[in-house]
Amino acid sequence: MLKESINNLVLMRLVVGYLGEKDQFNWWVSTFLNENTKKMLEFTFSRTASLAQYEGVSASAAKVHDERIGVGETFHLFRLPEFLEKSLVNHYQTHAEDIDFISAIHSQDIAMEVLTSLAGGASLGDEGPVNIGEINDNDWKLSINKIASSYLTAFISNKKAFPYFRD
Repeated sequence: MLKESINNLVLMRLVVGYLGEKDQFNWWVSTFLNENTKKMLEFTFSRTASLAQYEGVSASAAKVHDERIGVGETFHLFRLPEFLEKSLVNHYQTHAEDIDFISAIHSQDIAMEVLTSLAGGASLGDEGPVNIGEINDNDWKLSINKIASSYLTAFISNKKAFPYFRD
């Protein structure tokens, strides 16, 4: 998988995780990505507070997605194949302090702009579980666009969408 796709998946996970939190669109009850939580986590995880935030919001979002989609032969943004999960965590650990990641979750408006950019020209507007088909290494760019578009449309229309795909 291309480094750009890994970066975009991490970025999308952060942005959707942030937008789905209690203080934004309230899809899950966590507040891992707000500034107060980061300060609290820095006391316990002084060198890895950002990673703890990333892992925390990912787990919160994964739980809600799994409840809506089910667990089995499907994957979604917050539960990917193990090799890909490891790649995302490694990439985030290396780049957690990059301005692109930090600024993407600075405000709801900025997060929505980032999600719009990730959606590209794709347009998906269904509510609930949304099957985006199968993914292989050659389709990641298009798949990222579809996933981002599904979330973007849901946030804009104040609905909930849970895009998923089959391996």
